[in-house]
Amino acid sequence: MSVDIVRNGGITEITLNRPAKRNAMTDAMWSALEEALTDLRETRVLVITGAGGSFCGGSDVSGLLDDPGSLPDRIAVSNRCVLAMRELPVPTIAKVGGPAAGAGANLALACDFVLAAEDAYFAQLFVRRGLSVDSGASWLLPRLVGERRARELCLLGDRVGAPSALDMGMITRVVPADGLDGAVTELAERLHDLSPAALAGTKRMLNQTWQTTFAEALNAEAANQVEVIQSPEAHTAINAFNVRRS
Repeated sequence: MSVDIVRNGGITEITLNRPAKRNAMTDAMWSALEEALTDLRETRVLVITGAGGSFCGGSDVSGLLDDPGSLPDRIAVSNRCVLAMRELPVPTIAKVGGPAAGAGANLALACDFVLAAEDAYFAQLFVRRGLSVDSGASWLLPRLVGERRARELCLLGDRVGAPSALDMGMITRVVPADGLDGAVTELAERLHDLSPAALAGTKRMLNQTWQTTFAEALNAEAANQVEVIQSPEAHTAINAFNVRRS
């Protein structure tokens, strides 16, 4: 039972490692994940996945009824992890095989990219456990799939296979199970070669889009462009384009 970290030339992969329990997250694992997400030195792309053919079965509910008073603090840790996936300045990729359920589903859906194997599925299982949704489901799903479909997914807790999840706009891509690693590596390497400043600025503005007017978005884009264009990566890319054009 662990949260494993492998760093490889600017690409960091975090693996939720509790395969006997479909990587269901204990309090200790959530804390370890939070610590990992605050120590992304020299990381330009973050990949998160699960061990043993599952992504994450959600939070481990063992002992949940033993100490209700601790529940707010326990949920706060997992919430910070999900929020970080969306707000980190580096691109995030969820590599999903097998189940991504409950908080595990929302941890994946908060990423910038979700690549899923054909055998993957997503489920908001909370209602099946007598619980209401948490870990961002009520915010993420209406924006990804629309309000009507989000209500169906949250109020019934049904499984959604990867192809259906793709059709409804929940995830980025479905690939054969034996091609998942390669597809994620290819995407991570593409992102790694792009300007960190451009990616961070673009991600930040996309995150803010639901709180801004069109005019405010235009102003934010202009301000960010002035900053990003001064980066070494922008100078290199623009000069290379001018050389090719001439």
